[in-house]
Amino acid sequence: MIGRRALLALLAGGAAAVPMRQGAASELPRERLPVPAGTAGGAGLLMAGNQSAMADRWKPLLPGALAQGLGLPAPLPVRDTVGQDGVTGANLFDSQFASDGMMALAAPGSALVASLCGDPRVHFDYSRWLPLLLSTTMPVVIGRAQLHRSLGSFIRDRPVRIAVSTLTGIELPTILAMSLFGLRPIPVTGLATPQAAAAALRDNQVDTIQITDPLGNPETTELVHALAQAGFPALFALGTQAAPLAMADQQVMSMQSRLQQDAHSALHELLYAAWKPLAAAAGVDLALVLPMLTQPATLARWRAATAQAIRDSAVHAMAQDSGRVLLTSTDATEALRLAAGDTSTIMTLRRWLAAHLPTWRLG
Repeated sequence: MIGRRALLALLAGGAAAVPMRQGAASELPRERLPVPAGTAGGAGLLMAGNQSAMADRWKPLLPGALAQGLGLPAPLPVRDTVGQDGVTGANLFDSQFASDGMMALAAPGSALVASLCGDPRVHFDYSRWLPLLLSTTMPVVIGRAQLHRSLGSFIRDRPVRIAVSTLTGIELPTILAMSLFGLRPIPVTGLATPQAAAAALRDNQVDTIQITDPLGNPETTELVHALAQAGFPALFALGTQAAPLAMADQQVMSMQSRLQQDAHSALHELLYAAWKPLAAAAGVDLALVLPMLTQPATLARWRAATAQAIRDSAVHAMAQDSGRVLLTSTDATEALRLAAGDTSTIMTLRRWLAAHLPTWRLG
């Protein structure tokens, strides 16, 4: 049977494929990747993107919590892979750990976004992974007050400058969202941190920014509050929920609610259907997964261990303090399915990217 990646490649036919700059992330040769001692035949954890915020947050907690759930005397050995977006580690996982289920992968949402975009570095298919745990956040889009008051009434195709790390980075849902409101997004690259994006917004270098993890730490929460006080309120959250996101002194409506208010017809467009898995992927803080061919007994053992791990006091406190939603079992499976999209939505997204990337690259 033809796989989803092969089918997408055939449908793209080359013309719809999105050209990317090569070397956007480091690919360390396999023979140089460190293999922790004692991993042969035992459970382990592959950490995709050792320079990511996901690794900084979860590496101190997850190996020990999972080991307790598995009844092991020491934390799981961790195999690190270089990079920030997790693509290298996800590739390694699919190529070298495809069957036995003894190595779990911890990947950030940026790896999922890269896959949806058709990044040529990607050689994995996360729709085939078996999720153990998904930790999710709710990114918010912040902009100038005039955008907040009349997002749906601007002249169509008005340019809006958006702070982004890269053209197809984690902020891509915000770029697509502005297109759905009938505006013309202009990505401004090189603004990879909340602090850098906020400074550009204050300096009138951009009109909107995306804060991917607004509740992740007190500094970011305070930054969002300070921006609101300075006339840069949250425009919407990258979600589809009916209830607003409560943030300090702001009640932030979801993207879907904002479209219903300001651009109702966009809810029926194919681009909105393509936006939903993209936004869901960007909201994934951690995807803890096993390969598809994992034996049922092994999968059951890992899932029991994960259910125990999220009750660990340190994990529970971290999630509560940083606004994470932890999903396991069927909830995690459904969330990953929604973030994977389908052939139609992925092709719509890639055609839209193919039409706009050349212009964006020209500045």
